[in-house]
Amino acid sequence: MLKFLFGGANPRTAINKKVLDLEAKLSPVVGGSGRGEIEFTAWRDGAKQLDIELRGMSGSSAEVFIDGERITTVLLENGRADVFLDTCKGNAVPSFTQGAQVEIRQHNDLILGGVLLPD
Repeated sequence: MLKFLFGGANPRTAINKKVLDLEAKLSPVVGGSGRGEIEFTAWRDGAKQLDIELRGMSGSSAEVFIDGERITTVLLENGRADVFLDTCKGNAVPSFTQGAQVEIRQHNDLILGGVLLPD
């Protein structure tokens, strides 16, 4: 308890529990380049997080789709993007289930793809 009070532990994990932890490893599709990973976490208190990491991408931006729904557009810097969305910080994060299809698109072209599976 002292670690929690004095900042030694993450308050969310000290009090709350994960109810869902899914991850998608993103691989290039035909003609695509790069790689990535998306992790979705849901907590017992209803909070949700989406962590998006992209590497080796061309262009200046990419769109993230999960099960056909556009989630966000990420800006690429030197072929990389690191975006963390958290409902506790006011970000909109929909709920996802195991097996959800993840797509990274540029100019409506599918570049990377993966499936959310238990982490």
